[in-house]
This record gives sequence, C-alpha cells and structure tokens, in this order.
Amino acid sequence: MESFHEEPAFTQFDETSNLWPEPFSTLMSCMFPVEYVYSDWFQWQATIEAQRRVPESLCSLSRDYFEAGSRVEGFCIPQFILRNSDIDRGNALDIKEQWQPDLDLMKVDDFFVETNEKSKIPIFIVEHLEDDPKYAKLRLTDGFKEHDSRFKNVSYLNHSYLLPHADHPMAGRPWTHVSGEKGEWSYNMHGPVRKLMSAGFPSYEEDQTDVFKYPIAWPEPAMEWLVRSRPSGWPSSELVQEVFDSGCHLAPVGRGKRIDEPIDTFVYYQNPGQSATNSATTDPEGKWAMEETEWRISFSLAENKLGGSVSPVQRHVMVLLKMIKKAYFPDVISTYYLKNLLFWECESKGEAFWKEVNSSRCLLFMLDRLHECLETLHLPHYFMPQSNLLQYDDTANLKEAAVAVAEVRRKILPKTVGLLKRLQSLTFQSNTYLRDVGVLLKDHLLKMQDRHLSEEDHGKLLATLHSLFVGKSKDVIKSLLRIVPEPDKGKGVESLLNIALYAYQSILARNLCKLWFLMTKDKDTKDGKEEEDEFTSFVHEEVRGLSLDDDLVALSLAFFHSAKNGTEPSWSVPNSRAMKYIREEQVRMAVESTESLRAELPASISWLKVSNLKEAAERATKKLRENHTGSTLTKKVIMSALEKEVQVLYGERTTEKK
Repeated sequence: MESFHEEPAFTQFDETSNLWPEPFSTLMSCMFPVEYVYSDWFQWQATIEAQRRVPESLCSLSRDYFEAGSRVEGFCIPQFILRNSDIDRGNALDIKEQWQPDLDLMKVDDFFVETNEKSKIPIFIVEHLEDDPKYAKLRLTDGFKEHDSRFKNVSYLNHSYLLPHADHPMAGRPWTHVSGEKGEWSYNMHGPVRKLMSAGFPSYEEDQTDVFKYPIAWPEPAMEWLVRSRPSGWPSSELVQEVFDSGCHLAPVGRGKRIDEPIDTFVYYQNPGQSATNSATTDPEGKWAMEETEWRISFSLAENKLGGSVSPVQRHVMVLLKMIKKAYFPDVISTYYLKNLLFWECESKGEAFWKEVNSSRCLLFMLDRLHECLETLHLPHYFMPQSNLLQYDDTANLKEAAVAVAEVRRKILPKTVGLLKRLQSLTFQSNTYLRDVGVLLKDHLLKMQDRHLSEEDHGKLLATLHSLFVGKSKDVIKSLLRIVPEPDKGKGVESLLNIALYAYQSILARNLCKLWFLMTKDKDTKDGKEEEDEFTSFVHEEVRGLSLDDDLVALSLAFFHSAKNGTEPSWSVPNSRAMKYIREEQVRMAVESTESLRAELPASISWLKVSNLKEAAERATKKLRENHTGSTLTKKVIMSALEKEVQVLYGERTTEKK
C-alpha cells in the first residue's frame, strides 16, 4: 500500500497555502474544544455502563447485544443544534437540524446449531468472493441440512435467516416536532440493519442488526493486516493482538441496493427454499439489486478498539471532519469512508505530525487525501486493502463529491468558522461561548491569511487569539456560577451545567497555560520553582473573582508541567482532573436515569427479570415443538404461547407472595 501513502499535491489551492497553520490550529481548538468531544463520549460510555449494571432488569441492555459505532469509538459528534444562520438571533427555533449520534446495537449469533443430542454442528462454511473478499457467501453444511430438512435443497444462507423482524411496537406511532410538525416513527431496512427513527425534536435513531461470529479466529484475506509494516507504530502489537482476539463478524448485507423488503424471518424459516437471489435484476434507476446470499465481513468490534485508542488530536480532527462532511459534503461520502481514511493515516503518520499546534495541517491533509481518493475512485478497505470501498459508487457522484471537497479545502477558513458559529449546545453553553465571536475575530481572520506576517506579529496574533478565548471561557464560567453556586451538589439540569463548568475550566486552564508561554518565550529562563510560582500568580490574577482558585490553579499547573516536560499538551486533556469530574458526573447521571426508569416500571411487572422471560420462551418453544407442525405455526400462535407462559410465571409469583 505504499502508493496510497504518497503525499498528495494540491498546488492549485493557493488561498489555503497562505494561512498561518498555528493560528488556524488555535482557532480550531478554541472554537471547537476537544473537551466537547471527550465529554460527550464519556456520556455514552456512562450510559452503557449504567445499562449493564443490573443485567436482569428489563430496562437493562440485553447481554446478547453489543453497542458499536461512533458512540463506542469516540468519533461521535457532540449533541449540537445546527442553526440556519451563523448569526445568533437568540431564536431557539432557528434550527436546521439536530446532530445526535444514533444507537447502534449488534446482536452476535452463534454459527453453530444444537442438535437434539445436544451436540453442535456448524451451519455454514464461509466462501469469500474472489473479486471482493470483504463479501462472502455462506454455504450450508451437509450436517445442518440433515438436521433441518427445510434447508435440504438450499445451497447458501439467505439474509432473512438473521435479519431483525420487520415489525416494531413503535413503528407508525405519532411524534410532534417542537415547531408543531407531526410525523410517525419509522422502522425500515438500511443496509444490514433495521433503523428505528423519529425525525422529531429531539431526533432519535436506533440501528438493530444480528450478525454471525466469524467461524475462525481471523479471515484469511485480512491476514496481511496482522503483520503489516506500520511506520507510526500504531496500532501497537498489543492492540493488534486485542483486535485479533475480538475477531470479526458476518453481517446480512450484500453488494448493490436492497430494492425490496427482505422475506420476513418467520416466513423464511417456514420455507427457506422459496428465496431466490436477484442479482441479475436491476431497479428503475439501473442499479444492481442486492444479492441476498452475499454477506459482508464486519470489523465493528475491531474498529471500536482502534477508535478508542487514537490520540486526542486524531479524534478532534476526525470529529471536525465529520461535522464538515455533514454540513458541506454529498451523501456519497460516508463517515465509514472517513474512518477508514483516518486509520490509514494514523498508521502512516507519526506523533511528530499529529500535534495540536499542527491540527490545521492534519485537517487539510485529510481533506487532500479524501480528494485524492475520490478523484482516483479508489479508497482501500483498512483491513482488506484488496477491496476498494468506492467501487460500487456511481463515478459521476464521486467526481461531484471531489469537487465539493476541493471547494471546502479552498475556503477552509471561512467554511470552518461559519460552521462552528452555526452550532449551539445547551450542554456546553456554546451560545454564550461563541456569541459575537465573529465580530471579535474579524481582524484576526484577515491577518491569518497574510503571507507577509512577521514572526513577531505571528506570536502576537496567537497571544491575542488565546486572550480572546480566555475571556470567553471566563464569561461562560461566570454565567454558570450564577446558576450553580455549588457545583458538587447539582441535580438534574444543574448536573448538566456542572459538566459544562468542568469543561470550561479545562478550556480556560489550557488557554492560560498557552498564553503564559507565548508571553514569556523571549524572557530570561528562570529556575523551575520560580517560574512555577510566577505562573501560579498569573493564573490567580486571571481568575480573581471566579471562586475557582484552588481547582483551576491545580488544573493549570498540570498543563504547565506537561508542557515543561515536552509532552504533547492534548494528551493531558482526557486524563485531567476536570475530565475525571466530568466522567464521574456522567456516570452518576446515567445510573440515576436508569434507576429511575426501573422504578417507573408498573408494579405488576417490576419483579419480572430477563431470566424469567427466557424461561417462559423456552417453555413455550418446547410445547410448540410437541403440539404443532411447521405448516400450522404462525406468529399469532407463537405470541399466544409466550403470553400463556408469562401468565404462568405471574401466577407462580402471586402464589409466592400469598
């Protein structure tokens, strides 16, 4: 893959080359602080932890399900509202859309089936497609066909064997937007998942899919990834081993477009021979229909581990890139493409490149790389580089997307600033933090594009930018302290304000530290204790009247010592005292919320446990097998049998109480 890592050359983008990269990096990190990213990620981690604490509760996340996607990887865009305009008119209804990560749930199924003798036989063997090994067909084994005669004339397993059911209790129910607009919950197929979605405010998306565990430790077409040369040292050999141990999965989705609703799971089980592949047909737009016996290799758990390991700068750049994609790029550019691209570049570029002062170059480099892939119609899959992720997209759409990326790249400064000014988050008080920032930045933005800026003026510009956001951070902290005078005692809404307070303490401390070093870089070097004392006095003076002296000074000193030791400053953020408080607060809130849901269960079923339902299902299954043939079994009969067994449990519970 050496050719993929050649440096792209975009000499035609002269406007961007005029930018001073360090001021632009400062602007990125100050207008969209990395604390936002980590705080939101900690929230989703806390939610998972809280849902797992009482596995027997009906409100808990089932042990059969794993969370996947950006909420686990840490690439989730913070929960922002995107306004129609970058001018804050104080109108909360000036909303274009809400940005909130969806919930990706993956249920892992065993590729073995138990026989009546309680032995296990494999259902299938995997046959990778020669022209694209990230897809495979699952050939049914002779043993499985003998075990289940319904499949005796079937060669390959159909998606319907594993797809979630086509109905959902929320589907069709009404929702009402804050603006008064009305709609219904939808539950439809999107690729390998059933997507439950409400377009109201707040919006909600939940993706559900079943997958098979890959039957061997690691697929042969991905063996190269295990031994690949990695110039940056990432991922480490220990992380590679973790990924290998987690394995991969088989998802029910093939190439092409899913034209029709798949055969219902229940109907398919009754007569699996009726499903015919439709790869030779096309839809009205001329696109190939999806082959329903092709399955895609999924590396979701591996991507979770890799995503969780990237540096703060890499995470920051990735999330900002996703935000730019949502605002400016066409749909043909998927976030999955961006993630694969990031992994390639994390592997290629070392620590010297991924630095906070260099973050604007990192962002521009990623845009250049994306443009190159779209122009050449080639983006190799990170685990299986033989597979080109772009090969099934329309060439004209990819070329149009390349033009869109080039346009954003050319005007990256106004595009980025305009986007960030349109974002609003009640959690992070961004409406206060970024208020009037455009007016204040007007002169600075012009100076950042001045190619003749001297080194001295460059330093002054940096200091002025940090001073500006030091002031904005203090404004937010003052407003928060008026609402939450005792941060450690907040409840409900106040807890959210506590999180914002801790986040802005971290932002303020980091900016004070950077401002101090900019102000003192040309002064005589002092011994360590004397310089530390002067820095402490500087922080005390800056935060006078904020009632944060002890916490903020301790936090600022941690960033100060990190900088003195030559540590990349962004690495200090996720492990700082402020972020520790945020993590603890998020966990506490998530646990309280989950316990509240459990308490709200009706008394008549509050005693019911997950194991009770499994026991009822096993009883119902046994009786159905004894009393019904396949031809007479219907969904109604199954639900009736299950309800009877739950009633039996209820009766037993009532007798026990008496």
